Amino acid sequence: MKISYKVLFIFLFSINAYAGIEKNEMITKLTNVLPEGVNIVDINATPVEGVYKLDIEDMQSVYVSKDTNFIIVGEIFQITSNGLVNLTERERDIERKEIISMMDKNEFISFPAKNELFSVIIFTDIDCGYCRKLHGEIGEYNDVGISINYAAFPRSGLQSESYSKIVGAWCSNERNKTLTGLKQGKDINISYCENHPVEKHYNIGRQIGVTGTPAIISTNGQLIPGYISPKELLKILQG
Repeated sequence: MKISYKVLFIFLFSINAYAGIEKNEMITKLTNVLPEGVNIVDINATPVEGVYKLDIEDMQSVYVSKDTNFIIVGEIFQITSNGLVNLTERERDIERKEIISMMDKNEFISFPAKNELFSVIIFTDIDCGYCRKLHGEIGEYNDVGISINYAAFPRSGLQSESYSKIVGAWCSNERNKTLTGLKQGKDINISYCENHPVEKHYNIGRQIGVTGTPAIISTNGQLIPGYISPKELLKILQG
């Protein structure tokens, strides 16, 4: 029996419309019971039948049953012949990749490798000890083929002294030199400007799950928290 394209379109449209209504009903019910300030952006199906993922803007792992009577906080692992696969983290990587791809490369403070094999974004803070350790080895990262692109993440917040320092680095006419000097603890005269990306970077960092520094993001969206030596980072990036 042949099914016309018109009938098929109406059928699919009806399914999508019903799914949209069902999703809206779920969001309405959950909004009434979740803590104030939790904003549900979307609800999507997971590979687990009857379990849906809540998109609540900050990449938390929150799931809900189809009848919305149960909320699950945690990660979903799939059992495969090769072991456990973290499906939640894999999905986060995809989301991060999309978000960082939209960041303006001209707003990074970059230390490019001469013979680049990999490029990473590192959310950094001026006063963080391990950020300073990592920056002290910037030449070694470059030597193994890793280009470093810094994004600003003053971990003490946007009203902190670290925020003022990192704004000074991004407003400098010699951003690389100023950032290096500040990370070395030098007393540098810094200037301020209105046209800087520090607050934007900070908010993006929080959106993609950065909670501390340094936070390394690969081009495929993988979040690698903390200090990693140049050779170890190269191994991770090589997969």
